[in-house]
Amino acid sequence: MSDPSHAKRKGFLKHFRGLIREADPCADLDLRGSLRLGKSTVRLPPPALPLQILLGGEHGYRLHLYPEPVLDAEGRFEHRGSYLLVDPMTYFSDISGFIRLSEGETLNVGRDDPTQRLLLRYPRAVEPRHLRLKLSADGLAIKNKSRAAGVCIAPLAATDLMERMMRWRRLALARLARVLGGPIEPLARAPALDLIEQVIALMDQEPYRALNRLGQPGGLLILPDRATPIFVGDLRARIDNLLVILTQNAFLQALEEGSAILIILGSAVHPDRPEQAAEMDSSILMMDLIFRLKLRFPERVFYLRGHHDSFSEAISYGGLPQGSLWEDALHQTRGAVYRDAMQRFYARLPLVAVTSRYLAAHAAPPIEAEGWQTLVDIDRHPELTDRVARVRHPSEPGTSSAYGRRELSRMFRRLGLAESAVCVLGGRPATSAGHRARDTEDLERHRQVFSADPHWVGTLTRAHKRLLPLCYPAEPLLEVYNRLVHSARAGSALSRGLTSPVEPTPTQPKDAPDEVPR
Repeated sequence: MSDPSHAKRKGFLKHFRGLIREADPCADLDLRGSLRLGKSTVRLPPPALPLQILLGGEHGYRLHLYPEPVLDAEGRFEHRGSYLLVDPMTYFSDISGFIRLSEGETLNVGRDDPTQRLLLRYPRAVEPRHLRLKLSADGLAIKNKSRAAGVCIAPLAATDLMERMMRWRRLALARLARVLGGPIEPLARAPALDLIEQVIALMDQEPYRALNRLGQPGGLLILPDRATPIFVGDLRARIDNLLVILTQNAFLQALEEGSAILIILGSAVHPDRPEQAAEMDSSILMMDLIFRLKLRFPERVFYLRGHHDSFSEAISYGGLPQGSLWEDALHQTRGAVYRDAMQRFYARLPLVAVTSRYLAAHAAPPIEAEGWQTLVDIDRHPELTDRVARVRHPSEPGTSSAYGRRELSRMFRRLGLAESAVCVLGGRPATSAGHRARDTEDLERHRQVFSADPHWVGTLTRAHKRLLPLCYPAEPLLEVYNRLVHSARAGSALSRGLTSPVEPTPTQPKDAPDEVPR
């Protein structure tokens, strides 16, 4: 990591040891140099290495506060000032969440916070408001708010703990390279056509697709309840953002193990940047990547039809007819046969995915559906098809597709879904909520996920039986990933990590590459 430097780490440890000399040590932590907090606020410079926090004494709860590492275009990790509060027992092995602490924010740690109750399995020893963390440009202020249980903190100065989060991301990049088997680069016409034809053949017998009245795959996916969903919203040709999701958390590991399902909510193509609205090369590369993932995980990767998954002249952005431009680009780059194949792929896409716990679509819930068969035979209901796949916010003035809590509850009852079921939609949020995902319209059973933001990549997954919105910093990962693959092929030290038959898990740190090639 380019920052913090060795000098900053050394200076931070010196400051921390000075505090210990003036206060009581903490016997509850099995780390040297731990500090028991009193009632006074402890002020630290910006932590240059991770901290372990013990809430509630010997039988309490341990947390780690890590500087959040972000990859730059050169493949180097840098710290941009944010920190992640995680449960170290689950964060590096399972799909799990985190609490982000950014500059200018205050975080009250304890059972009062509903997000923390969802993410962290606090025992009774953790009080409702146990600890306060306040991060500023000057440093981190820590205040013990517990009445009796107490707080102990200690720096994690061991190299394997300091580097754990960066090593974890490197392993994820190496894992992705093995999954894809090569770089993400433009394909020649023949292999590109072969790739899409393989996907179309798979779509004709796609797993979990209900068959319509003609015995063909219908508009509905009935997915297994037990699989952890990983929802990806609009990508709009931002390949880097999809790569961020694939290399964060334990998402890719869970796909390989068969415990998770990746659900892309449509509109992966057509840049939403005005200066690039007519550029379609990135869209072609994006679909190639999705096709490769679909072939690699036919029962675990699914794509729902979205507003931009069409050649329609009505699809426009910034005054440009992106649907027509997309068709022309495919024709010119890969020929008429490939263009027609893409049209056939679009015709085979499902529009709705369900389990007993959630219903997912691109833009709007099918509130008019009378039952399952309406969704299976959705091609017989063009108005419903258009509404489900079209970007239209429920509060948009003048729309006939407005809906609220009552309409959602009625739809869930008709479909026989659980009382706690949630509607998950893609599309761009109507109002900006910063980088934290929010429930749209404050509907208790409505979630919206957007993954095409230039700064933050949103996703939605399940942790502890509840859907959880997560976001990650956007990174220039396409360049980093391709450099890694080419370096490995050239016989660099990374080749051992990329070709080893041993799975790179957090319990096997010796297999981790030393660094992402620059």
